[in-house]
Amino acid sequence: MKMKPIAVAISLSGLVSTQIAKAEDTQLLKGVSINGLLQVEARFNQDYAGNDSSDFVVDEFGLGIEAKVHKFAKAQIAFVYEEGATDLEIDEAFLTLGNSAESPVYLAVGQLYVPFGNFESHMVSDPLTLEIGEAREKAAQLGFETRGLYGSVYVFNGMTQDGAEDKIDHYGANIGFAQETERLNYDVGISYISDLADSDGLTGALEAAAPAGDVTQLANYDYVNGLSAHLLFKIGPISLIGEYVTALDEFNASHLAFNGKGAEPKAWNAEAGYTFNIMGKETTLALGYQGTDEAVAIGLPEARILAGLSVGIYDNTTFSLEYARDEDYDVSDSGTGKDADRVTLQLALEF
Repeated sequence: MKMKPIAVAISLSGLVSTQIAKAEDTQLLKGVSINGLLQVEARFNQDYAGNDSSDFVVDEFGLGIEAKVHKFAKAQIAFVYEEGATDLEIDEAFLTLGNSAESPVYLAVGQLYVPFGNFESHMVSDPLTLEIGEAREKAAQLGFETRGLYGSVYVFNGMTQDGAEDKIDHYGANIGFAQETERLNYDVGISYISDLADSDGLTGALEAAAPAGDVTQLANYDYVNGLSAHLLFKIGPISLIGEYVTALDEFNASHLAFNGKGAEPKAWNAEAGYTFNIMGKETTLALGYQGTDEAVAIGLPEARILAGLSVGIYDNTTFSLEYARDEDYDVSDSGTGKDADRVTLQLALEF
């Protein structure tokens, strides 16, 4: 009998926890820690055509394992399941050499999310910047962190190929500065990637244009550079988020088009949040405005307006409510010119 992915993940978590408990005094499992996340949602949607739908979903289940085998060496593995989007799989698996407490430089190698974009949000749903920019790759990343200044360079062999050679020829870099005090926190940074098409969202769009869904077979493909910039600012109970992600060149029109020419997709996110207490419970009220340009072929709205409320009902347990209105591209831009509404109730638990 087959077990559902979520049941497998829970069984795995229990097995690992039991073995750690039995072997807590052994040298082998010293330095091993486990963390997890479970998000369950009730969703109520009305699409561009006016059709209503609702459902309960396991939005995300995540399980992470970290093993510090030496003060300069650790391994991290993360499993993830997202109903309707991702079967239970290994999300990240990489090792890190370095220790920020003793040395500013580190090396991370394996399957990881490369440092392109920030994607911070007060909301339940992912920001549109993430839909364009997030990229999980098998990569080598050399980075540093010192006195608030951070940065890195990385290389990987991406899904796309400029020519017929299958080799490590994709790269990127990021740099930023962050400070955290009792009253004021901020983080400002910029990042670059040599081919934005290797982001998870854009790869899916290119697969539709590729022979047999294989993006390595795209004819006349040229890498499209990408740039991202973010600013996070928090003073007292007020927090602000700003981010912008853009392609720096046009795609080949036969691969990703907008109004009959090559698309140059971009996305942005602007949010404001206010944190206060209700009956001793930490509560955050947030408003957001997001948008895209030349991204109709990726299936994204032209604009999104959001309002969210999150309450920490227990330790590591949060109840959230989000309302979002999507505004589609005009008919002249291959959209519907209509609006869609979504209400999401989420219960999340971290451990």
